[in-house]
Amino acid sequence: MNIEQKVLEVSGVEITKYILIDLQKLSSCSGEPIASVYADNLLRTMRAMRDKLPFDPYTEVIIALHDALAYSNRWIDYNARQYQGVCELLTSLVNQEKINNLSVETAILTLENLGFDTLPFGVILDENPDIAQDEE
Repeated sequence: MNIEQKVLEVSGVEITKYILIDLQKLSSCSGEPIASVYADNLLRTMRAMRDKLPFDPYTEVIIALHDALAYSNRWIDYNARQYQGVCELLTSLVNQEKINNLSVETAILTLENLGFDTLPFGVILDENPDIAQDEE
């Protein structure tokens, strides 16, 4: 008896399609209590994508969106129009034969233009450090 083990490889496109399903559901019920179920599933899928495909170009866009949604539960603050814009953006990425660095950068800028804060974990740097105080 010959038993072969088959390993199914998942692509960023396939996972992004699952993410699109949750985004569409989140868009249709944003502001309602049931939205938390779709947000939870969406964030879990995004983290799974990060873990399974850390170097996939789709992952970079998805994690930028993840950060915007997950930080302080900001997914609650976004509206249906914004979620629909993300759906359109991700659909256009999935429909491209291959995406490059420019496509990733443009997609992240589009998220920003839709109102998503893709860098919520930023650090505020003091532009005028008091050097004399450090020397004391």
